Amino acid sequence: MILVVFLWSWRWRHARWGRFITTIEHECLHALIGMLTLIPVRELKVREDGSGHVLFEPPGHWLLYLAPYFIPLLLLIEVGLIGLLKLPNPFEEAALGAVMALTLMGHIRQIHPRQTDFRHAGILFTTTFLPTAFLLCYSAVFSLMNQEGPSGVLAMGQVWADMAWTDAQWVWETGLHWLGL
Repeated sequence: MILVVFLWSWRWRHARWGRFITTIEHECLHALIGMLTLIPVRELKVREDGSGHVLFEPPGHWLLYLAPYFIPLLLLIEVGLIGLLKLPNPFEEAALGAVMALTLMGHIRQIHPRQTDFRHAGILFTTTFLPTAFLLCYSAVFSLMNQEGPSGVLAMGQVWADMAWTDAQWVWETGLHWLGL
């Protein structure tokens, strides 16, 4: 994984194929989420220079705009393929680490202030939601990589849910206290 991060930082991020792969993952996620939420997709274009777009029938929604910034589609496909191929463990770990690093670098490359998806989803919502979603998603990925499997991801989700419930209770009690109730 560290080797892929180094190669991406040094050479691959400037290569057309690197921008193309990360852009096609990004645009496919827009289209996939659109189709899953019954929004008709009219066009999907990705150019070899790393630019692209998806045209869909408006209106869109926050998940449609923000999913490509925290869902690692290539990694999910790769995990499914590894399960089907039954590769030996060292090859499985190497492939998982390489694709995870490529996906992570692609996500980081695509997060910048000029991103039109952020304006469509709302800047305030994006800046509050996206860091948490990004951390939650990649925490799940690291749980899978540490051989914890799906049970590790579920345990991590349970911890996050418990913490969210505790925080919600604290906010409720604090609000009632401020209102004098």
